[in-house]
This record gives sequence, C-alpha cells and structure tokens, in this order.
Amino acid sequence: MRFFYVNMYMQQEEQTIKYPFPIKQQVLWGEMDAFNHINNVTYFRYFETGRVQFFNQTDLWKIFVDEDIRIVVGKLECNYIREIVHPAEIEIAVGIKKVGNSSLIVHHKVTCNGEIAAHGDGIIVATDPKTGKSKPWTNLLREEFSKYL
Repeated sequence: MRFFYVNMYMQQEEQTIKYPFPIKQQVLWGEMDAFNHINNVTYFRYFETGRVQFFNQTDLWKIFVDEDIRIVVGKLECNYIREIVHPAEIEIAVGIKKVGNSSLIVHHKVTCNGEIAAHGDGIIVATDPKTGKSKPWTNLLREEFSKYL
C-alpha cells in the first residue's frame, strides 16, 4: 500500500510544482554500493546538484549575495521509490513548493527511464552571514520565488 500512497502523492505534486531546469546525467560506476544499485547517500548529492542548478539558472545565487543572505539547508528528506543500477541516465529536477518567512521548501525528484526513482523535500533557510541567525526573505527574493511557484 505504501507505494500506492507515494504514487498518489507524487501525482498531486507533479500537477502543482514547476521544474524549470531539469538536468540529465549518467550514473557513475562509483555511485553503486555492494548491492549493485545506487547508494542511498548518492541521492542527496543528486538533490544538491539539482538545487545548485536551479539557483544558478534563476540567478538566485547572485541575488542572495546582493541581498546579504546566506542560505543553509535546514532539513532534507528522501523517499526511495525504485532502485537505479549502472549504466543509466537520470534526470534531476527541483522546484519551489512553498515560501515561508525565512525558509523555502523545495521539492527534488530523480527519474530514470521516465519513472520517479526518488523524491523529497528540502527546507532552505535564509540566514544573516554576520550572526548566523535566520533572516526574512527580502521583497526582491519573494518576487523572484513567485516566478517559479
């Protein structure tokens, strides 16, 4: 039953989240574990790759610096749906799910052969580089985020 519920959840997510900058890449031999599938930790690297691509393509990295905001990851989760084995091509995609006062929920997904292999939310927190404490998003950043909601 779990797979059924995850599938229903993902169908709803797919209808509401925009994934503007998907990345295709080859699975590396060294990403496999002793069970001959991609190691579970590797998916978090895929998620990071997707986030970096998203922030670079949207120019958000530059705006974070200009607005004196440092972002940190507050939470990451990964739901494993199906295994991936080498050789394979995957697609990594990230979209904004929700904007909070000083946080941003992004959704990551990794697909292989057109099927979702893993997905999960990440909470990104805006911080003040001088104090390390959370800091509200600026109006400029809120406007930028809204373009991708």
